[in-house]
Amino acid sequence: MPHRLAVAGLVFMLTAVGCRAAGLATSEAVPSASRPVLPRFDHILVVLEENKDFEDIVDNPAAPYLNRLAAEGAVLTRMYGEEHNSEGNYFWLFSGNNQNVGFNDDVPAGQFTAPNLGAALIANGLSFAGFAEALPAIGSQDAGAPPGCGRDCVYARKHVPWISFANLPNGTTAASSVNLRFADFPADYARLPTVGFVIPDQFHDMHSGPLDQRVPAGDRWLTEHLDRYVRWAKNHNSLLVVTFDENQNRTGYTGLTDPAFAAGDEVTRRVMQNRIATIIAGAHVKPGCRDPQPFTHINLLRTIEAIYGLPRSGAQQPYAARAGIADDAVMTGVFEPAER
Repeated sequence: MPHRLAVAGLVFMLTAVGCRAAGLATSEAVPSASRPVLPRFDHILVVLEENKDFEDIVDNPAAPYLNRLAAEGAVLTRMYGEEHNSEGNYFWLFSGNNQNVGFNDDVPAGQFTAPNLGAALIANGLSFAGFAEALPAIGSQDAGAPPGCGRDCVYARKHVPWISFANLPNGTTAASSVNLRFADFPADYARLPTVGFVIPDQFHDMHSGPLDQRVPAGDRWLTEHLDRYVRWAKNHNSLLVVTFDENQNRTGYTGLTDPAFAAGDEVTRRVMQNRIATIIAGAHVKPGCRDPQPFTHINLLRTIEAIYGLPRSGAQQPYAARAGIADDAVMTGVFEPAER
């Protein structure tokens, strides 16, 4: 059966490199007959992992499952986070803006009403939910464990931005809230929301635990909890995206990062460029694709918005233009050519 398709309202084609289809290298509007066509997926799951350099994941034997997904699907080889520390990157991905939360992972003092992916999906008759492992209860606004709490630091409010938006439902039942526990993740994947975010706890997202065990532990968690979904997704017009919030911040820098940063020593350059791994697997993904087009979390957001014909939330991180990363760039090159 032909899968459903979506054409973004003003999608722009990008440079032909590697596994990408030919197109234009600038943000020049493309005639409607030439606009790239993206598969309209029944379900998209986005998993957020923590604080790893690209090289910590891709081609690293310590992450065998993620590298199997990379071989079966696609890798974005020039994907960048927007800032250090963690929290703002989650807000960039979810709403196209860090909502001025600051750079120190503090819980926002109030509720935001800004446009965001979840609200846009719901307004267009689609659905959204976030599934956070160790969330105390459906709809919980718990601030998470305090600093220095060691092994008890499992749930992190800073990793669940949808809680901070007043324009999203946050009741106490699965039917009345987008703020769910991973325990609420359905065994029948056809019952998943149109777009779902999965947030492992801090010992399963590669954030915490013994240094040499963080990547293997996160990789095992994905194998155990999401591999069955990936197998299902390939035959059910659905998608998995595994990405990271930021790379390893070895210098303690806080603030916006710059993908084009070229000064200083290698450690400083890595921290300031903030390059992360992003792996895409499921239906309609080109096997073995390694896409070198530069992207940020904003472009992952723009790709999801384009797939479902949603209005854009927020805008590109201000330093991204230095690396040639347009606000409108979408990830057309990782997908097999779609029917119109």
